This record gives sequence, structure tokens and C-alpha cells, in this order.
Amino acid sequence: MPKQSDSDRVAGALVAFINDNIMAHGHPIGPDDDLEGAGVDSMAFLKILLFVEREFGFWMPDEDLLRANIASARALAGYICRRGKPA
Repeated sequence: MPKQSDSDRVAGALVAFINDNIMAHGHPIGPDDDLEGAGVDSMAFLKILLFVEREFGFWMPDEDLLRANIASARALAGYICRRGKPA
């Protein structure tokens, strides 16, 4: 069985956090779902950034808050893995 990639593992952690702490019960997101389209607003995204800081040890600078980096949990996981090795 292939080992789960870092990006997949990070995306799974992000999805779990978002579904447990942001999304309404019964309306979970998946790793490729558009976060804005799912209703993740700026305050909710701040919670996600705080989670990233706590779990992965860095703050995402404003210049990296590009749609390509934050459109979905998978996009954000890719950014985290490019930025530095996930914990």
C-alpha cells in the first residue's frame, strides 16, 4: 500500500479542522472543495491561519494569500508543503 503523501496528510488535517470547527454539521467539505464557495469567510479563514501556525509552525504572510494558495484545503496543503516540511 503506498504511503500517504505529506500533501494528502496535511490536506486531511485541514479538512478535519475545517469540518470540526467551521462548517455547519451535515455540510462537510472535501479537500478539493472551494472554501469561499463553501461559505468560509474572512473570520473563518483567520481560524484556519491560526491552525496552520499552531500545527505547522509558521504564519502565512499577506503576500502569499493568493487564490492559488488558499482556494481549497488541497491548495493550502500544497502551499504548506512547499513552504516547509509539515510537522
